[in-house]
Amino acid sequence: MVQDKKKNSTSVAWYKLADLIARGEREKALSVYRLLAHSLVNKAYALQLEGDILWSFDDPAAYEKYKQAAFLYKKEKRWIDAIAVCEHLLCADPNNQELLSMLCYFYAVVDWTDRFDRVLSNVCALLLTGNFDSEQFYTMLKNLAECASESKHPETKQWLTLAIEKQTCNLDHDLHTRAQALFVTL
Repeated sequence: MVQDKKKNSTSVAWYKLADLIARGEREKALSVYRLLAHSLVNKAYALQLEGDILWSFDDPAAYEKYKQAAFLYKKEKRWIDAIAVCEHLLCADPNNQELLSMLCYFYAVVDWTDRFDRVLSNVCALLLTGNFDSEQFYTMLKNLAECASESKHPETKQWLTLAIEKQTCNLDHDLHTRAQALFVTL
C-alpha cells in the first residue's frame, strides 16, 4: 500500500514536471525536478533529465549537465547512453571538438565502425580546414590507441588501425606519422 502511494506520487510529479515545461514555467519545473531527482537512483540519468529540462528552456547550462551525464555514463560503461547524449549535443554544435573526440572513442568501444568512420572523417576535414586543434586530435588518437590495446577483440584493433590509416593519410605528414606510430605497436 505504501509503495503504491509512492508510485502514484512519483507519477504525479512526472506529470506536473511535463505540464510546467509545456507552460514555460522554468523555475517551477526545476523545483519539481529537484524534488523528483531524490527518487532517481541513477545520477547520470538525473543529470541528463536536468539537461533536458534546461534544453527545453534554451538554457546554455544544459550543455554542462549533458556533459556531466555523458561522463558518468562513460564511468559506468553505459556506452549507448553516453553516445545518445553526445549525439544530441552534436546536433546543436556539429563542430565541437570535445564531442567529436568523445564520440570517436565511444564508437570505437562499441565497434560501430560506420559511425566511427563518419565522425573521424568529419574530424579530419575540420583538421584540414584549420577548425580542429591538432593537439586535441593527437590526444584523441592516443585515447583510441589505448582503447584498441585494451580491447579483447583482435578485429577491433584491426579495423581501428585501418580506419586511422585511411582517414589520416591526407593530413599533414607529421600528424599522419604520429598517428601511425600510435597504432603500429598494437
